[in-house]
Amino acid sequence: MHARIVAPVLLFVFALAACTSSAPAKPESRIDPSANIPASKTFGWQPAGSNMVSTDVTQRKFDESIRDSINTNLGRKGYAEATAEPDLLVAYELAPYEKTKSSPFSVGVGMGSWGGNVGGGVGVNTGGGSRSVQETRLTIRVVDRKTDKEVWLGTMTSSIAPGASSNDVAGVVAQTLSDFPARRP
Repeated sequence: MHARIVAPVLLFVFALAACTSSAPAKPESRIDPSANIPASKTFGWQPAGSNMVSTDVTQRKFDESIRDSINTNLGRKGYAEATAEPDLLVAYELAPYEKTKSSPFSVGVGMGSWGGNVGGGVGVNTGGGSRSVQETRLTIRVVDRKTDKEVWLGTMTSSIAPGASSNDVAGVVAQTLSDFPARRP
């Protein structure tokens, strides 16, 4: 008899727990409405300051992975990398981002016995806890070289950090650039 009560209760608890999972981060982007980005053919990198070069091997590999992913994604959108007089200049930055994750409710399940009686219970609390999570915000900026005006900006917050796999980095970069307009032939 108790098994018939416990099974539906557990099913309810698991369904409730599934509702508490956090939604994946979404990229955000802004485009200059007067810019004609798809008419551009080439892109290059904005010169980095001397303080931007890291001596840490893990950080350098992380930076290379981001740059390679940006190159790949812009290439897929029809743009070619150029070192001399590119149409667009690309730069990116990484910043730590502290995010508070909270759960709208918490669920507790208990079973036990005292003496000869067996009992069970389920408790639901609508004041779930919260915790801080360190993440990284990737920002990619694209500037029209001729006008020296920012024409596109994309951001994405994720858990990538130095030491992340190149596949994870590539996924975050691809999401960040998802709204970047493809080149028109």
